[in-house]
Amino acid sequence: MMKKLTTIICLLSAMLVCDAAIILPDSMLTLRKAYTTTSSDTSLAIIQAIRQRQLAPVWQINLAEADYRYATMDYTRALQLYQRVYRSGEARGDDDYYLPLLARLMQTSDILYNDEDLVTYITELKDRAKRKKNDVYMAMADFIIGKRKHYHRHKDEGYELCANAVERIKASDYFRKYNELCADYADMLLMYMGDGRYNDAIRMSLLQQEAVLRIKGISANNKETQRCVYAMRASLMAKAGRQELADQAYEAWKKQPGGNAIVDKPILDYLILNKHYQEAHDIIHAYCDMLRTQKDNYSYRMVTMLTTAVQVETALGDFDAAARHCRDIRGITDSLHIGKSSSTMEASLNLIESRKDVSKKNTILYVLGVILLAGLVIGATVLYYTRRLRHRNRSLMRALNGLDAYRHVTFAEQTADEQPATAPIVPIRPISPISPMSPISPMSPISPMSASEPSSPNLQAIADEDERLFVKLDGQVTRDRLFLKPNFGRDDMARLIGVDKNRIGRIMSRYSDASNASVYINTKRVEYGARLLLKHPEYTIAAIAAECGMSNTVTFNRTFKEIYGITPSEYRANAERNASTAL
Repeated sequence: MMKKLTTIICLLSAMLVCDAAIILPDSMLTLRKAYTTTSSDTSLAIIQAIRQRQLAPVWQINLAEADYRYATMDYTRALQLYQRVYRSGEARGDDDYYLPLLARLMQTSDILYNDEDLVTYITELKDRAKRKKNDVYMAMADFIIGKRKHYHRHKDEGYELCANAVERIKASDYFRKYNELCADYADMLLMYMGDGRYNDAIRMSLLQQEAVLRIKGISANNKETQRCVYAMRASLMAKAGRQELADQAYEAWKKQPGGNAIVDKPILDYLILNKHYQEAHDIIHAYCDMLRTQKDNYSYRMVTMLTTAVQVETALGDFDAAARHCRDIRGITDSLHIGKSSSTMEASLNLIESRKDVSKKNTILYVLGVILLAGLVIGATVLYYTRRLRHRNRSLMRALNGLDAYRHVTFAEQTADEQPATAPIVPIRPISPISPMSPISPMSPISPMSASEPSSPNLQAIADEDERLFVKLDGQVTRDRLFLKPNFGRDDMARLIGVDKNRIGRIMSRYSDASNASVYINTKRVEYGARLLLKHPEYTIAAIAAECGMSNTVTFNRTFKEIYGITPSEYRANAERNASTAL
């Protein structure tokens, strides 16, 4: 107990002394303590003290420091240390060291795009694991092979290899399997998201979250892993168009403590899509500074980040910085020979310069746009009032034509009244108005007149004829279900009884409940639709509307409610409820 208390006091004292080296008791100077301590600074101090005092073989110290660098995401330094151990050959005789070493070499090379050595590490790891019948490390190798297959556009084969590898790791008793699964799910999430398979990517995000929660113990980078999960989810949901979930993940990301440039990098897609350019700018520059600190200036990771920086700087209007990044990219790609030609970057540089010139002319273009818009508004206003004036003139002409027709009808009635009583009654045909578009029927005078009490024997005869025609028309339309034809209208009805279309309107308004032919036809259709609603509960409203001759469901719903007072859905629901109550 006293020994533990002394150790704690020593650690606290070291933390309270600013800029002082961490003081460690001898009991802490073991490589096991370096792996199990919860503080990354303490872990590094233990490794350095062991190295200085030569308390362990050099290759084991290098391996421990490489694992520390890998855990803190200093991948460049980690790869150098792993390669030093690999080249020394001292770990080859112990599989407990050598298999994890090959796995880390493979994974770090994959992260750093070190393709030259990656194939060597994958092949050796898979062969060694196969000989030792260690399926976990074989699955790790298969996962990286699947990633490379996907990268080289053999996507289905790549997904299958990765999924199979993940299931094998998940079924194993590997002590770090949830750490491994967390990283694998993140890789598959990015693969699916890059291919636009957002549902699969969301599934990977949920599995990644579950793996993080299952990681046992307190790890130095567990909190950073959780922060990375939220960052990836925010970008994924933003790309998938689920903005509310993206915003929730973004808020959760902000609340997570810690974080560094690598952990926060996945949030860039969310920030750029939502135009948080300044926040994206800060993360990009922190990432680039970290790469420079790790002496990873000339790498594919730097090219990728600078490419994103060009986009963000351009959006912020800092064209000089964007152009400078373009020149840096051109220099790095020329030195790495990774396939990006100088001509391409020159074109990008020219594009940025042209956009810089265009930005100076924005004010002039804005003024011209306002003038053009004002001209369009004025022209539209003039056109509107011109058309309205023409409409009024046409309406006036129709009224005058109607009055002229009414004058002729009134004159005919007076002539009929002056004839002898013994004279035969001859129906007077109305004189057609001058304009065929006249809304006033020649047989409908301006003063209201009851159909049941005609003012003269001639009008009585016309009324009787109209009634007979309506009975004939209604019978034929109902019997033959002519209203079910989608294009059936007033002209068709007029042809059925041999009258002109204007007279059809007068007949409808006098002898039916409908104000015109269109309302009459739609009423027939809706009544037929009501029967279908009860007879065929499996039909949709749209199907019933089409069956009734109404391709427009909105019109069917509106007309149905005007007649029955409720919508078709409510009508069907009421009928089903009444039927169940009766049972």
